[in-house]
Amino acid sequence: MDKIEKYNKDASFSYEVFDRQLKHFCMMVQVLMDGWEDYSSQELAFDINSLCTKVSRLCYMADQDLVLQHADVIHQRKEQNEDWHSEMEILVKIKFSPFVFRVLNELKEGKILQGHESPMFPSELSSIFPRIFDLLEMEGMGKEKMQQLQGIIVMGENMVRKEAPSLLSTEKPEVLSMEMPEAQTEEMADAQSVEAMHRLWSFLRLYAMTSYLLLHFRRVCHVTSCPLKAETTIRLTEQNVQQYLNSEEGKRSLDLYLSRLQYENDGKPLDIDQWLKARRELKAQVPPKFELAFLYYIDDINKAGEELANLTFTAEEFDILIDVLAKYQVVTRRIFMLSHPEEQACNLPNEAFNWVVNGRSVDLLELKKSIGKMVVLVQKKNQWFCVWSVLKHLNVLRDDCTFATFAHQMMSPEWFGCSENIVPFSADNLSDYSRYFNEYDYTDWQEEIFLEKKDLYGMTKWSPKLCQNFSKLCEEMMKAIWGYSFLV
Repeated sequence: MDKIEKYNKDASFSYEVFDRQLKHFCMMVQVLMDGWEDYSSQELAFDINSLCTKVSRLCYMADQDLVLQHADVIHQRKEQNEDWHSEMEILVKIKFSPFVFRVLNELKEGKILQGHESPMFPSELSSIFPRIFDLLEMEGMGKEKMQQLQGIIVMGENMVRKEAPSLLSTEKPEVLSMEMPEAQTEEMADAQSVEAMHRLWSFLRLYAMTSYLLLHFRRVCHVTSCPLKAETTIRLTEQNVQQYLNSEEGKRSLDLYLSRLQYENDGKPLDIDQWLKARRELKAQVPPKFELAFLYYIDDINKAGEELANLTFTAEEFDILIDVLAKYQVVTRRIFMLSHPEEQACNLPNEAFNWVVNGRSVDLLELKKSIGKMVVLVQKKNQWFCVWSVLKHLNVLRDDCTFATFAHQMMSPEWFGCSENIVPFSADNLSDYSRYFNEYDYTDWQEEIFLEKKDLYGMTKWSPKLCQNFSKLCEEMMKAIWGYSFLV
């Protein structure tokens, strides 16, 4: 498994989880502020650290959310974005910010961030369990069973003590029950000061990450409030088609569609005329509001994008359109292969590229020529990432294509592995840029967010000018292949 595959596997995202965790986080911050004066030292440290862990996860999910919303044609989260933005505005600006400044002012006045000293109930299971014997007996548990459980608990605690003796101990050290020398007293005071500083540092981290969530919802509100350009609309629509073609749901739907066509043809393979007829009949499955865009899709992809950009539609209607366009692509590929039997003899291996893009078949030989024009501009190994980015922008790369698959195919003898003056590369030369660059289309790269991600994730291999350099090279590569003829 290469690095990008591992990243994608770890980066599973659910809006149901995201919304639920946001709701719980806002409630917990409110609990922290409401109970601030009542906290014991242990509780204060635990709750602050717990909230830091939760908000750290939420900030990571927020970054994933921003990527997804940049690729959403329908702007499905527009209403939720606005609701969460309002909620975070209230939490951060009206409630949490004044609270943080109050705490800081109290620190200036000499108040230490440590909570109250408070005695604690014994928390060892072996101490707690005998105290609930009466309850267990009332619920029908026999004494023999209770003694067995007590034995298991004692044995378990003994095993844990051997591994980590300090974890289970709730007893005060003997030194605390004696009269301590002055030096030890000073050491303890210093230790308490250090603990208070750790609490303060974690508290400020909590505030900073909570503010980052507010910034996130301002960003996504901007994304969903701006109408998409025609070019972006059609690119994202085609991206959805390619993802659908490679999804389990899409494969099943298409297999069923193709099986029905052959069944209705008495189980015989369809000829060119029958495939053409099947493709024409797809128009009847298109929702009426998409009909003109679908007809444009056949001949003028830019007009199709303009038409889609001016429409409002539901997620269900868009899903139907994607299903029909996917069927159109599959049928188009069948027609192309029957019309061009010489393509069957093409000796170019292909595991990285789509066979149909924007309703047109991909000619691999012409595609190789176009890629060759970009490869000429590659002077360093990492610049192959720009080749990847341009092909991804054009929706030529398969949705499930990995860096390893792409590198292996490009460096094969049939493609560019035996070409002179070509800079060789591997998947590792590309995977360093999966964190930000591969998450967005190259036309959406932004200097500000790039520098933010560089600092946040400690990407030491990224130079400050990397975004500028990559963007410029991608533009040069697009100009080099302008008027490309690999879609037939």
